[in-house]
Amino acid sequence: MFWNSNQFNIYGKIVMITGASQGLGLALAKAAFSRGANVVIIARREPILQKAVADIEKFRVSETQTVSYIAADISIASEAERVMAETGPAPDVLMCCAGSSVPKLFTELTSEELTSGVATNYFTALYMAHAGLKAMAKTPIPEHHRHIVFFSSVVHFYSFIGYCQYAPLKSALRSLGDCLRHECIPYNIKVDVVFAGNFLSEGYTIENLTKPEITKKIEGASQPITADECAEKIIRELDRGNQMITTDFIGFVLSSMMLSGSPRINYLAQTFIAILLALFGPVWEWLVTKDIRNFYKNYPMTESETCPLSAKDGNEDTST
Repeated sequence: MFWNSNQFNIYGKIVMITGASQGLGLALAKAAFSRGANVVIIARREPILQKAVADIEKFRVSETQTVSYIAADISIASEAERVMAETGPAPDVLMCCAGSSVPKLFTELTSEELTSGVATNYFTALYMAHAGLKAMAKTPIPEHHRHIVFFSSVVHFYSFIGYCQYAPLKSALRSLGDCLRHECIPYNIKVDVVFAGNFLSEGYTIENLTKPEITKKIEGASQPITADECAEKIIRELDRGNQMITTDFIGFVLSSMMLSGSPRINYLAQTFIAILLALFGPVWEWLVTKDIRNFYKNYPMTESETCPLSAKDGNEDTST
């Protein structure tokens, strides 16, 4: 759609970002601070948060700006409530950016990795949005839009082998965003969902250690953008008033397969692309299925032999 710009004016506003000690969360914090926002970053590990605050300070544009951190495990509901209580005034913008992926075949995943996927990719956003909306609902309704921003993924639009620990939870965030978009209308709060493609970060490097070869083949050889570039694209789209945000062309194309009742990015283009995908999507799926069959034919799953991964184990969540 063609929107007027300057719909995301955060100068002097409170912007709270989870998972912001590194990666995309940190890039968003720096971008927000460079636009005059007062930034609060949330993550689990205090030493990394302290370093992140020092990095964010380099982007100061006003003497009155503040940047602070709170160390908390927000996959626990009581910790999310504590974070909101310690912040003081309710945030004008809440960005739920915490997340991590362990790309493996489903049978290769441990129960701990599955549990961590639910906690990191869904509970962190669920509990922070719950605590955040309750705090925002108690404050006087301002004239400007406030925002709750969820960070889904492009794999929500097309989930495939290797992402069982990650994609279903990112899909849940889109559904949560659709539900909350209605509930937030009386509070003048816009609910936005970001469907990021690949971007360079500490987490991306770790993901590739366990990513199955078939997953890499389906993804293709696309060059990931930097976290800073990704953050700038997201804020630019928010500034245009878009609520369903993709960060690359393939994400925009794939979004047309799953329009549902969510806000549109571009009505005409997405409708046209949706028709094309309805016609040619089955051909693409046939090709993918053929590749997967060949993968298992060359590396059969038996009691003594499992499909090879680039590496195994040794992962830890680096995004929160």
